[in-house]
Amino acid sequence: MSCGALPQTFRLLDAYIGWDVGSDKSAHKHLSGLKDPNGVRLAKRFAGTVDEASVMAYLPPPQLARGCGPCEWYLATPAPPVSRLLRRSGCSVGWLPVWSDDACAPVHLIDVVAVAARRHRIAIADRGAGAVWVLTRGGERVTAAIRAEQVGPIAFTPWGELLLAAEGSSSVQRFGPAGDYRGELRAPLPGAIDRIAVGNDCAVWVVTHKRFGSNLLLRLWRAERDDVKFKPVSASRLASAFQPTGLVAASDIGFCLEERGPDGLPLTSCYSWYGRPLAQDEIARPALPPRRRMGQILTLPVDSGIPRCHWHRVRVDADVPAGTTLSVTVSTSETIDATSQGDANADPEWSRFPAGQPHPEDWQQAQASSSDFLIDQPPGRYLFLRMRLTGDGTATPVVRRIRLDFPRNTSLEHLPSVYRDTPRAEDFTERFLSLFDATIADLDRAIERSPALLDADGVPDEVLPWLGSFLDLIFEGGWEPDKRRRILKELPNLYRWRGTVAGLADAIKLVFDVEPVIQELAQARSWGGLGHETRLRTVRLFGRERARFRLGGSQLSSAPLRSFGNPDQDPLNGEAYRFRVLVPSNNLISQAGRERLERLVNSQKPAHTLASIRVGSNGWVLGSWSSVGVDTVFAPLAPPVLGSSGNVRLSRMSVLWSGSRGSRAGFTVGQSAAVGIHTVME
Repeated sequence: MSCGALPQTFRLLDAYIGWDVGSDKSAHKHLSGLKDPNGVRLAKRFAGTVDEASVMAYLPPPQLARGCGPCEWYLATPAPPVSRLLRRSGCSVGWLPVWSDDACAPVHLIDVVAVAARRHRIAIADRGAGAVWVLTRGGERVTAAIRAEQVGPIAFTPWGELLLAAEGSSSVQRFGPAGDYRGELRAPLPGAIDRIAVGNDCAVWVVTHKRFGSNLLLRLWRAERDDVKFKPVSASRLASAFQPTGLVAASDIGFCLEERGPDGLPLTSCYSWYGRPLAQDEIARPALPPRRRMGQILTLPVDSGIPRCHWHRVRVDADVPAGTTLSVTVSTSETIDATSQGDANADPEWSRFPAGQPHPEDWQQAQASSSDFLIDQPPGRYLFLRMRLTGDGTATPVVRRIRLDFPRNTSLEHLPSVYRDTPRAEDFTERFLSLFDATIADLDRAIERSPALLDADGVPDEVLPWLGSFLDLIFEGGWEPDKRRRILKELPNLYRWRGTVAGLADAIKLVFDVEPVIQELAQARSWGGLGHETRLRTVRLFGRERARFRLGGSQLSSAPLRSFGNPDQDPLNGEAYRFRVLVPSNNLISQAGRERLERLVNSQKPAHTLASIRVGSNGWVLGSWSSVGVDTVFAPLAPPVLGSSGNVRLSRMSVLWSGSRGSRAGFTVGQSAAVGIHTVME
């Protein structure tokens, strides 16, 4: 509500202020989320169940395991006829067998039920063989063979152990890197195990399943290493312990992965459990957990603090999906202890829910799914509100906030008193003018909040492109929201320094997270004039006969022929309006990143200038334009082999290596070589 010494003008019902439901549980029946800022919704039919999509986003199914590299995955195919282990080595790459020849495979798989990977180790739980195989070197070498009558989900731990949750057992067994048995976890499993994992917090997370009719109910549990039992947790805590998997769908047919493509945009790829590509529409999204079909909130008397207050307006911030309904009814009273009279509940469908105060026929019901309506009730200090939600068993309305405006304040205050001659005329005029006042009030509120719409830190991620359009900025598809916000905040300074060396350097640093060096070629040209910064024998003075061809003053074939410009201005025009951008190599400066860098430089440089771009490579050559630390990397060069497939030829940039019988020490100045006599360094 409004704060300070000013009179109250509205009251909020939400998770921050409260829903005024009191301690009686019958006042909020079959609803959840009263303290959740995301909103109130129909409660789950089975308490503690989690959504399959929420779990899958961080914990993949047992047949899938995330590898070390980007977009690297391992997949164990189903048994008929026998299981195989497939690997996906990168984004936009298909699945290939780990062993190209099954006859040469270190293990022969029969019926794999789970796979796990961590760093260089891979574990495979084979139900048909009654064993868990631990392999290294990408599956080339078997380091451990754990025999077990019943195998199930497995997981590696950060401290080097392997956890095995056997089917039909309530214990989690621990094994060392060599397959040695190290006992069991103190906490027994709380149910039939579906998957197990160890998070970044070093806690053990398990998902249990239970079949209820056609519904598969999942629950999430967590236990520390020394806990005596697993504790139920919500799926929202997974984000703090695991990295997102990218899984967006999974069914009996296959699964879908969402990853970033070469252009940085999200790309969804779907596969069967045998690794074959599938269309995205062939795989259904995970089913939502069953929810209650009906739920209700009854508030306590909301006090306006104004005797005989004329309540004005109700505004509801909610989402109402298809197949669901939201109904809001209100009633007013001058006394706080208004008692219910007459029929307890006139609607037979809601006979199991309390009707609330006061008389059932005194309630004003808004139109179905209405989010904004005027209160047409007698004056009263207190207001009672009843909110009813219905769903189809899985979908539910979500109500984030309800705002109650009071007292009624319309444009009638500015009209002559003749419009208030009778109560009926006054009521009609107020309600009529409220239609226009509501729109004007929304416009005034939008104007008041306009600075917040331009706040790069306060708007949602989806609004950032719209906000950038006001500043003539188009975002690249692969930019993260944090980078977009950072660029938006620095954009005024970039425009202020646009066209300067400092402005271009700041733009490159913001977009590519590298520190560039910008060389103005005109300042480094070899022609010079005598002055306080130029000394003889340090620069070559410009000679007319060396710049262009002049009759009587140039040697034939020693000067270039030019048919434009003034020869006297050649010392000033040489390398003028040209500059070079030197950028160190990093992961962002790929082939596509180089094209984006060129577009950025062309958009920020003055129109009359020419720019050349150089990105650091894996080696460096000492020369007149080398800048150590900017466009160089200290690394050994690959030995050139004359006549090889690379067609290496001797040239001024070649580096010779000694042969297999030659010395590898190189030359020593003063002994076998003299710099400047036998060698030329360029």
